Amino acid sequence: MELTWELDSLYPSFQSEKYRQDRKLLAEYAEHLNQWVTGHLQNRIQNERDSAQAIEQFLKQYNAYRSVYLCLFSYAELRFSLDRNDAEAMNQMDELEDAAAAAGESHASFSKWLAGMTDLKAVIASSAYLVRHEFYLHGLQQQSEHLLGEEAEAVIARMQSTGSKAWERLYMRTLSMLRMDVQIGGQARSLSLAELRNLAYDGDALLRKAAYEAEYKACRSVEEQSAACLNSVSGEALAVYELRGYASPLHKVLKASRMNRKTLEVMLEAIEVSLPFFHQYYMKKATLLGHYGPLPFYDVFAPLAEENSTKITYPEARDVIVSGFSAFSPELGEFARKVFRQRWIDAEPRADKGNFGMCVDIFPVGESRIITSFNGNYIDVSVLAHEIGHAYHSSCLAGETMVNTDYPVPVAETASIFCESLIHEELLNMAAESEALAIWERSLSDAGYYIVDFYARYLFESRLYERRPSGPLSARELNDLMHESMVAAYGGSVDPATIHPYQWISKAGYYMAGNEFLNFPYSFGLLFSKGLYAQYKKRGGDFAERYRFFLAATGKNTIADAARLMDIDVDSPQFWRDALALIAEDIQEFVESM
Repeated sequence: MELTWELDSLYPSFQSEKYRQDRKLLAEYAEHLNQWVTGHLQNRIQNERDSAQAIEQFLKQYNAYRSVYLCLFSYAELRFSLDRNDAEAMNQMDELEDAAAAAGESHASFSKWLAGMTDLKAVIASSAYLVRHEFYLHGLQQQSEHLLGEEAEAVIARMQSTGSKAWERLYMRTLSMLRMDVQIGGQARSLSLAELRNLAYDGDALLRKAAYEAEYKACRSVEEQSAACLNSVSGEALAVYELRGYASPLHKVLKASRMNRKTLEVMLEAIEVSLPFFHQYYMKKATLLGHYGPLPFYDVFAPLAEENSTKITYPEARDVIVSGFSAFSPELGEFARKVFRQRWIDAEPRADKGNFGMCVDIFPVGESRIITSFNGNYIDVSVLAHEIGHAYHSSCLAGETMVNTDYPVPVAETASIFCESLIHEELLNMAAESEALAIWERSLSDAGYYIVDFYARYLFESRLYERRPSGPLSARELNDLMHESMVAAYGGSVDPATIHPYQWISKAGYYMAGNEFLNFPYSFGLLFSKGLYAQYKKRGGDFAERYRFFLAATGKNTIADAARLMDIDVDSPQFWRDALALIAEDIQEFVESM
């Protein structure tokens, strides 16, 4: 069974006629958008019918542009994900991002024009095509209050390509070239930062500590470059969002996420109250690993038992996933079968390949591509299930235009974690007792990662944006900020002297310009999917059909409205407490039974 994916159906190569034709087509679509702006903004539109036709024309051209752009960029991103040394793929990504800036200017001009329409509701009602895009258009009109004039937006878009985007690329390149030697099996191996992070899950205690020390040393060697990158990206975000009238970067993120501030606040309050339960788990884990006192940070993700010593084959992993998904719904099971059959997955471990799980959804062709490193462990099955969950979410939006496939980041992890939960029970049922313990403990470890660790990251980023207006922070100040945020989250359950202060370097999310606060959405995804899974276990029946309808609705609804389709009130503190209580029950059972 093939462990590598098939990309030729997208493009055979960067030099292929198909790729070159699409690059040409992309430029033509970008020019069409520019011509629309020039024509319609100079000629005043007098009536409802002309307005509807003008909006239709722009949307059709913009959807066409987005379709071609996504195919091109996805191909370059997928090539780069397989080999971080692929300079051609990196250059193509850079060029495409630069080209996107021009289309961004046209879209900003369209949004500003739309903002001046007092009869938008009536205009939309006059066109079936516009009715299909009603949510998107009203959203643009509301967001336009945070857009500057056309010239100012054009300047920002162009300067960002040599500003925050350039700093982001410098950071990515710096880390991609970072290597440290670690002794493994008596031999020195040169490992990337991602590979060092992955050793945090290794069963060898000495190797975990050695990898932690090597990661610390690697980060320290690039602290000045990384601090410069982070200060530049965060500084630009503060300046640009202030100009656009946002109260803060978080305010902008919540608007883009279609999420109420109250939803975030009640979730964070529930998380803060739940932290002592996770502290109990970490203290118990410290005892089980033979530590006297708090858990060293390099053992936070350590396994407690030998996981899957007999190993599981890739075909067996496929069968487990298909079976587990089919038990939930035949449609989901058949979808998983198609993912494997059509080779959407690259699961072969390779030296230059990124050591992570990722799903890239290519909506224009109705497909996704998944990257993992399958080593035959049970956790590898969970990662596969997680990424296929992302692809399933994408499939539920089939038939939508490109602008209607944009769903809020906080719900992006819902389908993936839900699918992971389905397979968790399958793995527990098939595993031997010692292996079941490893799977059970790993699920608690993952929950701690999504809740405690991501809460610490949220605290760090919040404090960074509070401090950054006073000037750039030194590497030492960033270390102090990260350390105090980690201590606030982990409390006394983790030895503060061992906490890795350079996690502001090893977490790429902080450097992704325009994508601030990539932390609390993961906590949201875990807890929301926990609530959904509990609902499924209680109700059964038509849940699978309602769940699919919910996923299909995420592109054209706010988070609160989409959640109501599943009878969930995300502004209710009780919902988040109940979801966290499910994890607390598992922790209590773990602490008492071990």
